[in-house]
Amino acid sequence: MTQRSIPFPWPVAFLAAAILILPARQAVTDLRAGELITRAQAEQNRLEFDASLNAVRQAAALNPRDARVQERLAEGARSLWYFRGTDALKTEAETAFATAKRLSPSWPKPHYEHARMYAFRQDYARGLTLLQGAIDRDPNNAAYWLERARYLELSGQTAQARGAYDRCLTLNRNVGECRDGLRALEGRP
Repeated sequence: MTQRSIPFPWPVAFLAAAILILPARQAVTDLRAGELITRAQAEQNRLEFDASLNAVRQAAALNPRDARVQERLAEGARSLWYFRGTDALKTEAETAFATAKRLSPSWPKPHYEHARMYAFRQDYARGLTLLQGAIDRDPNNAAYWLERARYLELSGQTAQARGAYDRCLTLNRNVGECRDGLRALEGRP
């Protein structure tokens, strides 16, 4: 009686190994990026803003397809841009916000935070345009409507500001800032 052996299916084994290795590799990458983000937060808490931004840059380089890391990079670059006003920081923030939006198209936060970038510099028209992306993605968020009302009020568009404050109160009666904003607009055209 002759015993026949079945050849080992090496191609299948390699494929199975690859299928198992790829998620493990991504998990390690996510873990390392998370550690860098934690380090960045610690640096920021110590008011070491450049070190914080550098840690986030490392996390983004390690995991460039993570929308949350890109959004964090954008916020860090934006914060330094507020005070330094350099074109490089502005471009870095713009690029990271755009990347976060592309990676997670239904996520409203990058749109909201991007709008704040311009509102801080009193470019309310640009801020309103960017904020609309957050409102389109989450139209029942009272905070976005409050932010819209503030930008409209600060840009002198009181009628539209009233409408945004009203929408905010319709969504959440407990937002006192919306009620206060409406009171502040009483008697103004």
